[in-house]
Amino acid sequence: MKKILFATDFSTNADKAFCFALNIAEKHQAELIMVHVFDVPAVWSYPSAYNPMDLKKQTIKSWEDALEDFFTHYDTDVKAKFVAVENPSVAKGILSVIDKYKTELVVIGTRGKNRLKETILGGTTNALVKRSPIPVMAIPEYADANGFDKVLYASDFREDDLQALSKLVQLVKPYNPEIQILHIHTDSEYRGIEKMEWFKELVKDHIDYKNIYFKLLLTDNIFYTLYRHMSEDDFDLLVMLEKDRNGIIDKLFHEDLVKKMEFRTWIPLLSYNESFLLTSNTKDFEKSDVIEH
Repeated sequence: MKKILFATDFSTNADKAFCFALNIAEKHQAELIMVHVFDVPAVWSYPSAYNPMDLKKQTIKSWEDALEDFFTHYDTDVKAKFVAVENPSVAKGILSVIDKYKTELVVIGTRGKNRLKETILGGTTNALVKRSPIPVMAIPEYADANGFDKVLYASDFREDDLQALSKLVQLVKPYNPEIQILHIHTDSEYRGIEKMEWFKELVKDHIDYKNIYFKLLLTDNIFYTLYRHMSEDDFDLLVMLEKDRNGIIDKLFHEDLVKKMEFRTWIPLLSYNESFLLTSNTKDFEKSDVIEH
């Protein structure tokens, strides 16, 4: 992994997400691309300028300096690039940076500063999960940035999961964590066990990592069972493959479910997008005005 994108709105939760992004960059000796997306009309009165183009340049410089100042408070050998993006959509701004700099992971906080517009909690993170060609790691405000010792991968026990698992191993291998592959199903226990044994053989043949274990849970309520399992064990990361056909992550981001079950209160979520994993053709993103410092 050579480039990691960290997106910030300078909120307290973004500070927590930065600790994760920096730690991963240090482990992989990767470059950190630090991004802030702004909307010119929202900051039109500052800094002052008569010429709109001068105002835009001053605004970009102001945000670049803020990113650099934020970074210099940390003692690290990681190389960083500071990027200001003008776009009314935070998600589209981040996607444009992914496209331009060919980053390999997005790290973002799950609570935004501006709840009246497009918060990172709902709009931006969910949009990235659906549209990002690279994995998205969403960091909740109460997450503990001590690395990854125990990782939970929620699986359908399908071949589609193998590519995501392979990429997950590449990401977390420097931490040498235990990876638990969990399948929660509503079918008969016999069918679940049979499917798990088949998937075990696939993983053994295709994934070069020894510290992988399997867990099978039978339930009538998949989301409650997942939540309970996460609560009962000391996981540091929840990993899912977002599939268009069932939208499990979309359901996890549903406002009512979040309020009821309090997902994302303490465990980071790493999502892989199936449509991008299974094709070599990436989507064309709407370009933003990206200027680097």
